[in-house]
Amino acid sequence: MEPIAQYVFVKPWPFWAGGLIIGLLVPLLYYFYNTPLGVSTGYGNLVKMIFPSRHLKWIRSKFADTWSWRVYFIAGIILGGFISSVFAGQAGFTLEMGQFTDAVGWPAIFIALYFFGGGVFLGLGARIAGGCTSGHSIHGIANLHLSSILATVMFLIGGIVAANLVRIVLLGGVG
Repeated sequence: MEPIAQYVFVKPWPFWAGGLIIGLLVPLLYYFYNTPLGVSTGYGNLVKMIFPSRHLKWIRSKFADTWSWRVYFIAGIILGGFISSVFAGQAGFTLEMGQFTDAVGWPAIFIALYFFGGGVFLGLGARIAGGCTSGHSIHGIANLHLSSILATVMFLIGGIVAANLVRIVLLGGVG
């Protein structure tokens, strides 16, 4: 019998277990913090920590409380990924992304820049959309916010288009 850590940190969870935990987290955040679940605001807090004297309007107004629970939430996401890699016996830093890095054959610096650029665009899109995919798709749809439903549809369409463009342009075709 495998240790419990393998089931918690290494093996994929069934869809219903992850959904149940997220579904319970949303009302708990409302009860204790009166706030929706979202990740991009935590990155805004990190930007404010790194650049505290910036006079950007969105940093001054939205992130008055720099050390909010969202910073710890992001730290937990990173720590959870590290713990999972330790239990899987694969702890360490890597830029390997499986089929993608095998197909493009780029030097590590180009792969890092490619994903950094993608992260910048994700952050920009989250600011333009007024929240990230988790905030809109989990919290907004649950509250029947029309803007969140529309944003989620656009996220899905954009993801499908982007994934197919990467497959066609960088991975050499479809199928």
